[in-house]
Amino acid sequence: MTRVGLVLGGGGMTGTAFHAGVVGALAHVGWDARAAEVMIGTSAGSTSAALLRAGFPPTDYVPRMTGEPVSPEGAKVLDRIGRVPAAPPRARGPLRPAAPALLRRSLRHPARYPLGVTAAALLPAGTVPIDTVSPGFGSLFEHWPDRPTWITAVRLDTGERVIFGRDSRTSLPDAVRASCSIPGYFRPVMIDGVPHVDGGAWSVHHADLLAAQDLDLVVVSAPLSTSSIGAPVLDAIPRLPIRRQLAREVRELERAGTPVLVVAPDRRLGALMGVNSMDITKRPVVAESARALTVRRLSQEPELTRLLTG
Repeated sequence: MTRVGLVLGGGGMTGTAFHAGVVGALAHVGWDARAAEVMIGTSAGSTSAALLRAGFPPTDYVPRMTGEPVSPEGAKVLDRIGRVPAAPPRARGPLRPAAPALLRRSLRHPARYPLGVTAAALLPAGTVPIDTVSPGFGSLFEHWPDRPTWITAVRLDTGERVIFGRDSRTSLPDAVRASCSIPGYFRPVMIDGVPHVDGGAWSVHHADLLAAQDLDLVVVSAPLSTSSIGAPVLDAIPRLPIRRQLAREVRELERAGTPVLVVAPDRRLGALMGVNSMDITKRPVVAESARALTVRRLSQEPELTRLLTG
């Protein structure tokens, strides 16, 4: 069987909706994302990965975003985690850097740490408890999924990248909470006495982790990147460094001989998503638009689509 890796990048509430459209379109051509040989989830992508590994049908992802009925199989999963509320506003807290020691080290050795890690150390510690918006995945997982599932986070004390499910162990719900803890907004998540923040501080995608996995194909759902190569409009400018970061990771995969299919918003969808990735009201239109975009993207890559279904 074809061995496919699935990378689900960060992107907040609108990113979750984008993933819904991507996996729904992949199911339309005959590939069930639950069958991924290895799955990497970062931030919003970690919640999507958790739902997939819990058995939530990919064909139910878009209906979940739009409020339409889901299948009985999907309803059983959703009934156990409850609804996801809108994110509350950030409460005012101390304005000092969240990790002064890490900030000093990153400024002395800038090549050692991604810019996002330095920013996480510099920003004030977040004040919003992640439990206020994180689904209750504890009811879905008594143990870590049997198939390789890697959830990324960053240690706020050392700045190290953490790969839960590969190198580090905790419960999957705690790993998801840590991966979603946006620096400066959500309160860092304590695991074994260590504060952890969003894995996106290191990389929005972490696709490079799959270079040594001998996969036949890697699919990357990249809600914060862009497929547009023209002159950027104002709201697309933040997407450009993320696109460059992802391009480096894709080159590493391709040097290892692994084909890569990247699905990222085009200019129109990027403008629709806007810069506020926590806007839960946009989820229906983003999910439907991402599904249509992915269908078009797959039609442009018939060889990669055959790998998915072959």
